[in-house]
Amino acid sequence: KGTPYDSTLEQRLHEGVLQQAEHHSVKIPYVWEHTYEPDFKVGNILVECKGYFQDRADCTKYLWVRKSLPEGQELVFVFENPNKPMHFQPKRTDGTKMRHFEWADKHGFRWFDENTIGEILHD
Repeated sequence: KGTPYDSTLEQRLHEGVLQQAEHHSVKIPYVWEHTYEPDFKVGNILVECKGYFQDRADCTKYLWVRKSLPEGQELVFVFENPNKPMHFQPKRTDGTKMRHFEWADKHGFRWFDENTIGEILHD
């Protein structure tokens, strides 16, 4: 690319009528509002049941959901098969792909399977 401009229009304006203007000088964070409906709620624990993650966007959504939760509320996962490889992940050097439970561990989510989810009833 070799230019600080995103388009030729931007360049023409900055070299012309907007030459005194600051170019790409500020970053404004914004949120694109969405809603999330957990599969279950047990007290302050939201339970998401996953057969598998569809894609990276599906995974990332839960990171944003967690950031939006009020203090004291927790999102946990119940994986149908925690050992299932995530099909969209690249293969690691050992030839395997990240598995669902590994993703949860990496991002600090508690996770369960169908046989262990009852444990949250005793928290």
